[in-house]
Amino acid sequence: MRYGYDPGCARPTAGEEPDASARAVAAALGLTLEEIEDPGEGAAGALTLNGIPAYARVGRMLALASRQLSTRCDAARPPTVVTPCSDCFLNLARASHALGTHPDLREQVAEELAAAGLSVEPGAVRIRHLLEVLCEDAGVEAIRARVRRPLAGLRVAPYYGCLWTRDGGAGTEREGAARPGRLESLLSALGAEVVDSPLKGHCCGGRAAEASEETATSLQLRILRSASDLGAAAIATVCPRCERNLASGQGAVNRRFGTRFTIPVRYFTVLVAEAFGLDGELGVRS
Repeated sequence: MRYGYDPGCARPTAGEEPDASARAVAAALGLTLEEIEDPGEGAAGALTLNGIPAYARVGRMLALASRQLSTRCDAARPPTVVTPCSDCFLNLARASHALGTHPDLREQVAEELAAAGLSVEPGAVRIRHLLEVLCEDAGVEAIRARVRRPLAGLRVAPYYGCLWTRDGGAGTEREGAARPGRLESLLSALGAEVVDSPLKGHCCGGRAAEASEETATSLQLRILRSASDLGAAAIATVCPRCERNLASGQGAVNRRFGTRFTIPVRYFTVLVAEAFGLDGELGVRS
């Protein structure tokens, strides 16, 4: 199965853990992630824009994906763009939905795209989160069968972040999203002991982590304390930004609150790569 791939917020760490493990795990499961050619900054770049420029940026990504994948994929279903980032998934899904339901917006974006020789039709590209693709298309049982080094005895707290609670106008079914329960099923298939944290849908600080240490550390403290109190040996995230915030923020949390958190935080495909026995060739931390 072939998919368009937008690394999104994993792009700054391309070649490192989230991006490298995502590609390796997909390949091990027989899924081909084909990076969209010349996407600019894609959905991640659109986060810094407003209005038509933002929709045009994402529309460009969708148009490029449609053009690139239409001759490579199953004609019975629309080309699919997969992203490992919850933030980027939400932006792509929101923009795709808006372009399909607001004719005036679609017309303005079409004018922007036409200048670059591009066009995109509503519904021409399907948007999906990587977790959904691994669990639904490859299948949890296939993941279980591929495990070579089970994560037996490892207590892992699944963490979705606040974005999976929002559909962003992308529909009440939230098609393609990293829905609750999927990460738990995947971790169990790897042999890990799942620790269900009541704060798995709370905010990790998001972009506030870049602007306000006080706000970010207050949010991160609750999540880290919950995981620690439940005896979790690691936290698994479905978004590279959440992984970076919760991992790198522990030092600031400890300084401000006098805590001593040293909880490993892993993007979920890093744990899959470890269980598959791929971490040695990727240089993934154990």
